[in-house]
Amino acid sequence: MRIDLNGISLNGMEREDKTKKAGAKSPGASHVEDKASLSTDTLSLSSLEAKVQASPEVRQDKVEALRQAIQNGEYEVDPQKIAHAILEHNKG
Repeated sequence: MRIDLNGISLNGMEREDKTKKAGAKSPGASHVEDKASLSTDTLSLSSLEAKVQASPEVRQDKVEALRQAIQNGEYEVDPQKIAHAILEHNKG
């Protein structure tokens, strides 16, 4: 089955005919230059992303402190806190 996409409108944009040359200018057409710039929000997000990428995925100091507490028998589990956290997490 063959699908012919020539002449189909995509989001209000007409598909260019294959016979037109890319970048061809008509005589008398003014020179148009495309420009792009990043907003300060984008630059801030890029900076934050770089910081996140640089930080370790596992906080080894926390893991080691918990490991020591468990080995020393000092780590205590509070069932009330766990139940409360489960309920809070599952709220609508």
